[in-house]
Amino acid sequence: MPERRSVLVTGGASGIGLAISRRLAKDGYHVTIAGRNADVGNQVAKEINGLFVQTDVTQPEQVARAVKAAADANNGVLHALVNNAGIVGPQQKYGEYDIEKWKQIIDVNLNGVFYGLKYGLAQMASQEEGGGYAIVNMSSTAGNRGLPNLGPYTAAKFALQGMTMAAAVEYGPQQIRVNAVAPTATETSMMKDFLESASDPDALKAAVTGMQVLHGMVQPEDVAGATAFLLSHDARYITGHTLPVTGGALAKLG
Repeated sequence: MPERRSVLVTGGASGIGLAISRRLAKDGYHVTIAGRNADVGNQVAKEINGLFVQTDVTQPEQVARAVKAAADANNGVLHALVNNAGIVGPQQKYGEYDIEKWKQIIDVNLNGVFYGLKYGLAQMASQEEGGGYAIVNMSSTAGNRGLPNLGPYTAAKFALQGMTMAAAVEYGPQQIRVNAVAPTATETSMMKDFLESASDPDALKAAVTGMQVLHGMVQPEDVAGATAFLLSHDARYITGHTLPVTGGALAKLG
């Protein structure tokens, strides 16, 4: 078995994905980052002694290439995959939602995860190390609650949790685990842009943070820690599960 475990992180050069890439590199993984921005991606890859593969997750052939590159970088073995890439989109009610925007958000957040699962699971199933591989999909509190004005994002995150369970059942016999992490609003640049795009940013921020019982906002490193745990041997008997990182929001909301 190779001394170093390998992982592919989509959207791994910014926000939550960046925190995950850094955490997994610290934990000893060889990290391959899949993302669209080559300048930023290569800079992060250099920082963590990893690899960057320019990838648009809405293009299946590019996702397949990234999976192969991550395996090739570690003697043909991919140990772990984090389907993290995602976008939020504009805040609009269903009856007002632009159809092309709907398709774009579903394409990134749902189809992009499917492509990661399709090629990642096929790669892992073809390997001869006896299993022990793991995948984490990035869901959201929006996958548990009907949050307003986030129609396609909510639809994708609900569906993603079902995909996680189905994939876990399909590949459990091959000792491949599939789980998800569901953070609430996390303090990233994407969240900042989301809040500022609201008609009343201060009111939305108060509403978002008011859902939690713990003070402050979830940090990217909190989500990275949960992801690292689900990929680790400590979680070897956990599969088909969505782990909330919500500061108690789901407990409070019932």
